[in-house]
Amino acid sequence: MNRYLALGIFGFGLMVSPVLMGLAKSGVPTAPKIGVIDLSNTLSTTPAGKRANEAFEKTRKAKQSELDKQQKDLQAASADLDKQKGVLKPDAFEAKRAELEKKFVDLQQVYVKLERELSTDRSKLIRDLLKQASPKIEAIAKAEGINIILDHDAVVYADPTVDLTPQLNAQMK
Repeated sequence: MNRYLALGIFGFGLMVSPVLMGLAKSGVPTAPKIGVIDLSNTLSTTPAGKRANEAFEKTRKAKQSELDKQQKDLQAASADLDKQKGVLKPDAFEAKRAELEKKFVDLQQVYVKLERELSTDRSKLIRDLLKQASPKIEAIAKAEGINIILDHDAVVYADPTVDLTPQLNAQMK
C-alpha cells in the first residue's frame, strides 16, 4: 500500500511540476538591463532645457529685483529713523521702530513665499521637461533593450557605459 501511495505522489508531482515552473517564471527578467539619464545635464545643455531655464531665470530675477527694492526701502527707512532718534519723543520713536520691525517681518515672509514659489516653478520646469523627454526616453530604452532607467541624481555610482544622457540630449530640441 505504501508503494502505491508513493507512486501516486510521485506521479502527481510530475504532473504539477510544469505548472509550478510556469508560476516561478515571472515577467521580471533575471538580469534587468539598467540605464542612467542625467536630467540636470539635459536641462542645462539642450535647446529645450536652455529655453526653460531662461524663462525660469527671467522670472527669478524679476521676483528678486522686487525683493531687493523692498529691502533697500526698508534699510533707508531704518537709516532715517536712526537720524530722527534724537528729535523724536521716545514713545513716537518706539512706535516707528515697532512699525519698521513689522515691515521687516513682512519682508521676511515675502522672501519665504518667494523661495517657495521659485521652488514650485523649478519643480514644474523639471516636470514639463520630463514630460517632453518621456517618449524619447521610452524609445531609447526600447531601442537599447533597457528595462529600467534612473535619474543620475538618484544613483550613487553608474558605469559610464550605461549613461544614456547623450542619446537623449541629441533628441531634445
